[in-house]
Amino acid sequence: MAIIDLSGTNEYPAVSTTASVGTTQQEITLPDTARTVSAGGNAAIWLVLDSVADGAAVPTNKISIPADQILEVQLPQGKNQRIEKIAVAAQSGTATISVILEA
Repeated sequence: MAIIDLSGTNEYPAVSTTASVGTTQQEITLPDTARTVSAGGNAAIWLVLDSVADGAAVPTNKISIPADQILEVQLPQGKNQRIEKIAVAAQSGTATISVILEA
């Protein structure tokens, strides 16, 4: 699986949609300027905020997002607290997953 690099994003809101995301982590790198990230899919998905590793199994610490729903997460902004990457995965099968970044 290739990492989705959104770190160069500087126009908001920014939307990234990825089809056929399986049940392992799809890593997404975030820009420094993003203040909010939202995620959702056409099937139930997992959102991973720590222990992110592209292609790895979904860890125990994860957030469940039901099909056709979006979850918004405010990103911490301190140098030591900033979230630099997230991961998404289908809970079963595959899903088309959208990630929305806002400043």
